[in-house]
Amino acid sequence: FFTSNIMGIISALVGGIMDATRIAKTNKALNELTYEEVVVQNKYAIKMPSFLSPKSNLNEDASLQYASRILDIAFLVIDEPKSEFIAAVEESKEYIPGLSDSLLDNLAAVTIHNMFDDKDIETGNYRQTTINGLNAITLNVFQERTFFKDALYASFAFIEGKDTVYQIIIMSGGTSIKSFADKLEVTIQSFREL
Repeated sequence: FFTSNIMGIISALVGGIMDATRIAKTNKALNELTYEEVVVQNKYAIKMPSFLSPKSNLNEDASLQYASRILDIAFLVIDEPKSEFIAAVEESKEYIPGLSDSLLDNLAAVTIHNMFDDKDIETGNYRQTTINGLNAITLNVFQERTFFKDALYASFAFIEGKDTVYQIIIMSGGTSIKSFADKLEVTIQSFREL
């Protein structure tokens, strides 16, 4: 009994310290925010916020990978030729219901199906738009994860370039993404095909 009480107190203290550290890092990131334009393989450019750092091990298909472990945010861009994606959609029609004639809607449906397998997700804020003259759609996905006792938040932008389709994927296992939503929106809107 005594040991379990001490362990509970220690766990609460460590959790409190971690929360205080995250809050301090969030405030610092917001106060010292700058953007740096990153050019990727002479295909596209995007302005990345200073609170994210380059990574190389998040997703082997991503041409751009940035993240913050402390803030629990990952930012990826995946690009692929339109022709390859259209062929993949044809193969996917059998097991992904509701695919349409819209390239971007299909890209969103396939991506969300592959990432979440349609298990207890909520989608919202669907919007057709343009980003620097390119057709795009944006949407958010929320999934409660009972195993981790938290939620997974994701924001997506699907962009149709001249010969390429782009997926911007922003994910967070915590609520810090809400604090940075408007800053990440600046990054999404800065995307431009070269």
